[in-house]
Amino acid sequence: MTQNETDDDGATDDSHRPPDGDIAGLERELAERGETYARITVVRREAPVSANVGDRAVVTADGTLHGWIGGVACAQTTAISQATEALADGEPRLVGIAPDPDDVARPGLEAFPMHCHSEGVLELFIEPVNTAPALLIVGGSPIARSLSRLSAELDIDVTVVDPDGADDLPVERTLTTTDPDTIVEAVGAGPLVVVASVGQYDARGVAAGIRSDAPYIGLVASSTRNEEVIDRVADRLETDRESVAAAVTNPAGVDISAHTPGEIATSILAEVVDARAGSGAAAPRAEVTDADSSAAGGDTTTAAAGDDTTTAADDDAGEEAITDEHGEDDGEREGLATDPVCGMTADPETAPAVDYDGTVYYFCCEGCAGSFRDDPEAHLDEGQGVVSP
Repeated sequence: MTQNETDDDGATDDSHRPPDGDIAGLERELAERGETYARITVVRREAPVSANVGDRAVVTADGTLHGWIGGVACAQTTAISQATEALADGEPRLVGIAPDPDDVARPGLEAFPMHCHSEGVLELFIEPVNTAPALLIVGGSPIARSLSRLSAELDIDVTVVDPDGADDLPVERTLTTTDPDTIVEAVGAGPLVVVASVGQYDARGVAAGIRSDAPYIGLVASSTRNEEVIDRVADRLETDRESVAAAVTNPAGVDISAHTPGEIATSILAEVVDARAGSGAAAPRAEVTDADSSAAGGDTTTAAAGDDTTTAADDDAGEEAITDEHGEDDGEREGLATDPVCGMTADPETAPAVDYDGTVYYFCCEGCAGSFRDDPEAHLDEGQGVVSP
């Protein structure tokens, strides 16, 4: 008797079925890793089919079926496709598979043809499990912190990457590492990713998103720094530049004329919700300007010197800061200062300040001021940080 055959009384041969404990163990492992999957249970059968009521299987996010719902290939194909759709829309479904779908069709059941020669009937309950989407926010900038707080209102698991350990945010967890492999191990496969480290470890955040097969990677950066980040990620992952560029959404956020950190975070969150729904609709994009960046307390127009080198000596070491896309140094604008950490403009009337060696330096945000206090000499270039005449 083969696994597709039944006895005269319709009982199936169980010799090829995996133990129920194997499936239960797999589900525990997936739950512990926070990975989404679909649980499939046989709820009705008509011989000849090699499955019993109560047989179970699991379809993981990569479309692999584990377990037993019978040996009929066409039934398995339908089960996998419907499980994949359930993972995409988060909705359970009752599926019937029969030689004539009209025989099992009824309200609440989706009927599909059984093309195989067994001519049996299966009804499957397919249930998506652990489908609360994960959001990975990379950075401790004011934009990243605002996005973290706003995301707490959604049914979404939020992880923040912040080496300074922002433990005051209402998020699931904070990671202090910027190593892409460690980040991927912590968040699992397929998170939505927003990189808003304003030049500190953007490339590492994007690399983590690509390695985790993120369906959305939003980068808060100007078009100039976006190009720089793409180059670095392509080099780091040893892959072609085009595939990296295709994976990154820049500028991140929809167009709502946002300027402050909270407004920019709101525009990004709207895009995250759209990406979570998988609508595929192309919302109007938010254009990041120098003025937006200054108000948001972050660098969206320049790549800071030594970007992405804070925790790995071999990552982008010695990179020089670049000016904005107009080729102008913001520090040349009358009455403004250039932040010596990120290169952004700072208004001395409102900006954080640090007195070092008899000179007062001004910063776009407290994060840059703190970095300067830790190691002033690492950030000093002639003319930066002081007010232009």
